[in-house]
Amino acid sequence: MATWAEFEVAAPDMAEVGRALLDKHNLAYLATVRRDGSPRLHPVCPFIIDGQLLVSTPASSPKARDQRRDGRYVIHMLPGDNDDEFSVRGRASLITDVSFKERASEHAHYVRMEDCLFAYDIEEGKTAYWENVGQPGTYPVRRRWTEQEAP
Repeated sequence: MATWAEFEVAAPDMAEVGRALLDKHNLAYLATVRRDGSPRLHPVCPFIIDGQLLVSTPASSPKARDQRRDGRYVIHMLPGDNDDEFSVRGRASLITDVSFKERASEHAHYVRMEDCLFAYDIEEGKTAYWENVGQPGTYPVRRRWTEQEAP
């Protein structure tokens, strides 16, 4: 799987959509897998440090428990101009490096040392926007990148 930095190199125009939506909203939805296999959806505030896509969450939260048990995830950013969409899918891993968590807490004020900090490796990225919005013939323009396309 690719890090955010590797994804940016492999699909820069798609990563640009993700960064723009993240900068605009600073909010996304994280889908995790419950113990029974059903999906669970969480609002989160992703951020990027050292080429890694990250989310910090309280250790006692359902999303932290889900990700520690089963790292599969999807992150979907809120829509932007032209109803732009961006999502990534892959595996989350818990970061235990204290110095990295300290840097993260300097970057994002809501990161606490007692929280879980997860990094998201990317297996697939998707973007979409709409042409002719509000007109007959409105259609989506979709793109997909997979880790097999990584350099």
